[in-house]
Amino acid sequence: MFFHLNLLSVFRGVLYSDNSQGQDGVDIYGPIDGGTAFSGIQCKNRKLNLIDGSPNRISNIDVQSEIEKAKKFKPALKKLIIATSLPKDKAIEEFVRLQSMEHVKVGLFTIQICFWEFFERKIPEFETVYNWYVKNEGFHRIKQLSVTFKDGSVEMTYHPKFQKTVDRYIIPPTNNTAPDINPYTSSLANLLQSDINKMMQPGYNSIFRSTLLLSNTIDWEQLCWLELLVSNIGQAVVEDYKIELSLEGFFEKAEPERGNVLFNPDFHNDIKGYRNSNSHLYIEPRKKILVQGDSFVTGSFYIQPAIAVEAEIKLNWKLLSRDFTDSGTLIVKIVPQYHVIINRHEVLDSTDVREEISYSLIKRKGTYNIGSIDYHDKESDYPVS
Repeated sequence: MFFHLNLLSVFRGVLYSDNSQGQDGVDIYGPIDGGTAFSGIQCKNRKLNLIDGSPNRISNIDVQSEIEKAKKFKPALKKLIIATSLPKDKAIEEFVRLQSMEHVKVGLFTIQICFWEFFERKIPEFETVYNWYVKNEGFHRIKQLSVTFKDGSVEMTYHPKFQKTVDRYIIPPTNNTAPDINPYTSSLANLLQSDINKMMQPGYNSIFRSTLLLSNTIDWEQLCWLELLVSNIGQAVVEDYKIELSLEGFFEKAEPERGNVLFNPDFHNDIKGYRNSNSHLYIEPRKKILVQGDSFVTGSFYIQPAIAVEAEIKLNWKLLSRDFTDSGTLIVKIVPQYHVIINRHEVLDSTDVREEISYSLIKRKGTYNIGSIDYHDKESDYPVS
């Protein structure tokens, strides 16, 4: 209705009817040619974007429908103006011009369409209307959104830890010199035997003893956990919005944090995932209005890097709102670090001498709990290089 009322001031017309009364294709009308004829205005106040974020458009069918309705207006119009808040559309302008020429040939009213660019130029000529827009609608105000990592940065580096296993196949020495032992060489069997010897000592906690006996070797997953800081750094309110996140680069998957329904039934995460995608997420904030200067930190999500791959991942964000879009890119650099295990294998034939290198997740001793893992060692037990 505000769009209609401000057009009243711009065109100096009369509000004809609301929808309940039937408009005959006319929202506003006014006399022309000394009062001997009338012009009519049909208002099409539309949101800039549809719900899916695609641009809104007025169609040929919309225009033709309003033309047909306007033919019923009494007395007959001399001119019909279709006024819309949508941006300029060349194809629609052409369609309107052609329809107007056909009308003139048969003695009907002419047709003109005015897009929002026309009103941007026209409204400053009307001080009252202009001041109203500046105060209430952010007319000519700059809208801008900022999306960064939680610390305010737009680029970060993550160092996942992987195991680098070097298998060396060598011919054993003929003398009695003891072979070199790499300080990082370890034997899972020796570590387990050490724990068993400890827990068999008198007075050792029987509960912990049973836990160790049931423990597993568990892959130490490397997940880059992230939170984002969303800020309105513009001069106008952002409302009815969501933010899409699209990841590009070499990685396994990206997923939001999911709470445990049993232990945390009230868990809520405004980061959501799509069912059939490992690289697309979206932010659906609880509050649909973000005023100037306000900000919030999103829930958590993670990127699972590929094993032993150095990569640069682009985190592209796109704001979709009622009347405003914005976009940007954050960078996550993946620089792996390696816990090195060297295994020596004796061979007899020189043709079998070789060195093989493989990469994997580090295996740690631990116990699975509901929603978590208890490791029985320390991260410092796995030095990296």
